[in-house]
Amino acid sequence: MAFEIPDHFHRTFTTNVELLLCQKTSRFGGAVATGGYSGEAAQVVKQFGEVEFTEKTTRHDDTNFSDIQHKQRWIFPSDFDLALPVDREDELKMLDSPLSPYALAMRAAWNRKKDAVVSAAFFASAKTGKNGSTSTAFDTANQVVAVAAGASAATGLNLEKLIQAKEIFVGNEYEDDGENELYMAIGKKQLSNLLRSFEVGSADHNDVKALVAGEVNQFMGFTFIKYQSLPTDANGYRRCPVWTRSGIHLGTWNDLTTRIGERPDKKYLTQVFMKGSIAATRTQEKRVVEVKCSE
Repeated sequence: MAFEIPDHFHRTFTTNVELLLCQKTSRFGGAVATGGYSGEAAQVVKQFGEVEFTEKTTRHDDTNFSDIQHKQRWIFPSDFDLALPVDREDELKMLDSPLSPYALAMRAAWNRKKDAVVSAAFFASAKTGKNGSTSTAFDTANQVVAVAAGASAATGLNLEKLIQAKEIFVGNEYEDDGENELYMAIGKKQLSNLLRSFEVGSADHNDVKALVAGEVNQFMGFTFIKYQSLPTDANGYRRCPVWTRSGIHLGTWNDLTTRIGERPDKKYLTQVFMKGSIAATRTQEKRVVEVKCSE
C-alpha cells in the first residue's frame, strides 16, 4: 500500500527549515545589512554626497546654490532552487521531524548559497545610478597590497596588513558607533600566517592562538569570520575583505518556498523542492577594504 503524504507534512517541513535557518545562520548572515523585497529589482540605499559651506563676503548678494550628488545602489535578484527525491517510505515519514536530514541538508545548502552571494559582492561591480544601469567598480584605493614601502602582496596576512586596513578606514572617516564594527573574512592559511607572525609566548601570539582554536573571534578590533571560499585575483592572491555591517547589503525576495509532492513523471516518487531569490551588493565604497594575501 502506498504511503500517503499527510497534509501537515508540507507545513511542518517548511516550519522546520525556517527554524533551522534562524537557529544556525550563514557565516555572513549576522555581519551584513539585510532586507526583504519584491519585484524585479530593489534600491537598497540612497546616498548623498558631501557639501561644504562657503564664506559670505558680500552683503545682500544673491543665493548661490551648491550641488549635492545623488547616488543609489541597486540589487537584482538571482533565483536558486533545489529538489531532492524521497524514494523510501521510512524516509518520507521523517520529513515532519525537526531533525529530518532533508531539512538539515537544505538549510545548510541555502546558507552556503547566501554566503557565496555575499562573498561575490565584496569586490564585484555594484549597480548604481537612477535605475541601476551604471556599474561602479571596486575602489582600488581601498586595497592593502604591501607590508612596507616597495613591498608587494607576496606575503601572507600579518600585523602590518591589519594596521594598514585599519588606517584606510580611519582615513575614510570611519567611526565605530557600536553598530558598525569591523569584520574581516579569512581562510585557514591567513590564520596560520597570522599566528606565525608573532613571537611564540607573546601576548599577541597567545591571542591569535585562541583565535585559531576558535576560542575567540576578535583581534585588534576586527571580528574575524572564517570562510574557506574567498576569491583570488589574477595573480593567485587571496582577496580578504574587511567591511562594516552597513557596507554590504543582502536582499531576499519572498523568503524561501518549499513544496512536497508526488512526481507522476518519476514513477510517483516524492519530491522535496525549495526555491529562493537573493542578491547582495556593496552599499558604500569606503566601507569595504581588500587585503591581498599570498598563499
